[in-house]
Amino acid sequence: MGRKGKQVKPVPGYLVPSYIKPYSKILSWSLPMIYIEEEEQEYISELAQVSPAFKENIIGFKDYTKLVMSKDLRGTPEKYKVAVDINTKFVIPVEEFVRRATKEKEFARLQLDLNLLSPDSYKAFDKIYNSLDKDLRATISIPTQWLVYARRENMLTRLCWVVKISGEVVIRPYGARGILIETDTILLDKVNTPSLRTIKKNVLLKQRLNDYWRRLVATQLFEEEASELMETLEVSETSEGAGMVGNVE
Repeated sequence: MGRKGKQVKPVPGYLVPSYIKPYSKILSWSLPMIYIEEEEQEYISELAQVSPAFKENIIGFKDYTKLVMSKDLRGTPEKYKVAVDINTKFVIPVEEFVRRATKEKEFARLQLDLNLLSPDSYKAFDKIYNSLDKDLRATISIPTQWLVYARRENMLTRLCWVVKISGEVVIRPYGARGILIETDTILLDKVNTPSLRTIKKNVLLKQRLNDYWRRLVATQLFEEEASELMETLEVSETSEGAGMVGNVE
């Protein structure tokens, strides 16, 4: 979508499953999202199209315009949204998008029995967290933003719309900061019914998992800082002790 003063980039952008924010002022509480392949990042889309899941195919756009949503105190852009040129629309298979977005890499293979509405769902997230590289954990986005690819249904969705995942899963990178969970089959929330309030109630329950993930990251960072501080103190004490040698009269 060419707009005066805006740069249009002829690189693919893909309409990916919407993200639901229960406190959003939008009536549906859902944000349409665009994945920009060149940047390996997601942005809010100007398209007013809520898409909890894509089956068989997803929609791509060859041209898009990145628009500034907000700036920091210095006037530097910090948040963007994307407007697409609908005349450059194309369709690709879901599995092809997954291949491109993950580069066919994997972090781990796990056996998961995950019910996102269950009180003990934390156990599954412990397994996922511990399967990731230590330096990677703090950079990953919150769980409800992760994508989920169900092979049997040939469907792409987002974890905020999922109720259950069970069986063997492959944990893959999604772009620069995300995770894609690949599995055989899933149980979706009530995405095909008008029960938005039920979905919102369930999403509020799932927010606990985001909080739990943040606590895991915070605990790791605290332990790392404490370990570094202890090492610094030990080195300092050793240096001071070495300086005392030979000073006794």
